Amino acid sequence: MALLAAVTPQAASAQAQARPASQSKPLGEHPLGAAFAGWQGTILEVTYQPGAASAAHQHPGPTFGYVVSGRISWAIDGNEPRVLEAGMSFFEPMGSVHSTAANASQTEPAKLAVVILGKPGEPLSKPAGRTPGGAR
Repeated sequence: MALLAAVTPQAASAQAQARPASQSKPLGEHPLGAAFAGWQGTILEVTYQPGAASAAHQHPGPTFGYVVSGRISWAIDGNEPRVLEAGMSFFEPMGSVHSTAANASQTEPAKLAVVILGKPGEPLSKPAGRTPGGAR
């Protein structure tokens, strides 16, 4: 016997608003060796649900990304956003502001593989500490 649950538009809207813009799944952490003593690389799988966007943020060190599936709208330091499709990559220099991070589709999820360099125990992302373009 199947049970059906009625969901009001208000409840569905509240559930959608409660979801984070993206979900990150750690895939590994690796020390970088003597040349980068005290740093590690963290590999993440990041998924953006359809239409989801993240607020401007920064990572602790250089960040490399690859679009596994879907399309994302991406920009750093307030530059004009670019749409990156599956198979394309991006780079965020240390200290840059990831000013645009969004799924470019309203109907399909987007999945990224991301490597963030940072110090062990340091948060991998934080709200932007400066305005895009470099002013503090």
